Amino acid sequence: MDPTTLLKLVLLLGVVLMVVSIGARVQLDEPLLLLRRPTLTLRSLLAMYVLYPALVLLLVWLLPLRQGVGAVLLGFAVSPVLPPWAKKGTALGARADYVIGLELLSTAVSLLVVPLMIAIGERLFGVSTSLDPKAMVMVLLATVVLPLGLGIGLARLFPRSSPRLGAVADRLGSVVLLLGAVVLLGIHGPKMLEVVGEGTVLIILVVIVFGLLFGELLGGSDRGIRSALGSATVSRHPAIALLLASGAFPQQQATVIGTVLIYLLASIVLPILLMRWPK
Repeated sequence: MDPTTLLKLVLLLGVVLMVVSIGARVQLDEPLLLLRRPTLTLRSLLAMYVLYPALVLLLVWLLPLRQGVGAVLLGFAVSPVLPPWAKKGTALGARADYVIGLELLSTAVSLLVVPLMIAIGERLFGVSTSLDPKAMVMVLLATVVLPLGLGIGLARLFPRSSPRLGAVADRLGSVVLLLGAVVLLGIHGPKMLEVVGEGTVLIILVVIVFGLLFGELLGGSDRGIRSALGSATVSRHPAIALLLASGAFPQQQATVIGTVLIYLLASIVLPILLMRWPK
């Protein structure tokens, strides 16, 4: 097994452990909030899968971006929520049943939206991608559906010990992800520097700021839900974006990987800076 494959498996293990921990510590005593409040569901979908992709599509169409950058941004815009985001969503003050519901809803909707974006990209830009639908489904099953279901199952079967199991899985997953991220940055850090320039960083920052704004505007009166929706709008699954962009521009792997890493870093750091700025 080559080092790159081993690193991918390590990162996957970290994600799985964190998602299991989220499910294990969630007590769902009633139907998910999105099922009880259909208008909130529609507003969440409008922010994440209508306004955000439309903005990215417009910017990619109008601006002369480096080849491969636009494909990454479009891939992020239609991807599901990044699996470990659920922990951040609850930390922002949103109810657990909203966070879990949004995680599952975004996973299901992305299966429909990704093929639509591929068709639009082909028609507008004349660029096709060799995305394997089975590969996308397997990524979402392995990183979202199965570990979340396992965690919720543990909470149901072992209600007393599941919080402790969830805490252990969370710590292990966090450590594994942190170590994997450090190694990943060490390996691909130079690719990030190659992408800097030609407006790439600026367009990523603009896209993220507007994504956060969409969540704030459509999240309703609950402050926690507004913050969580904004965060979810920009915190998307990098593996799906990577699959889409790599399939469209196989000759631009350095640009694609660099753009994915810059987007991930900006989507983590920028919301923190914006939350602290008014203070």
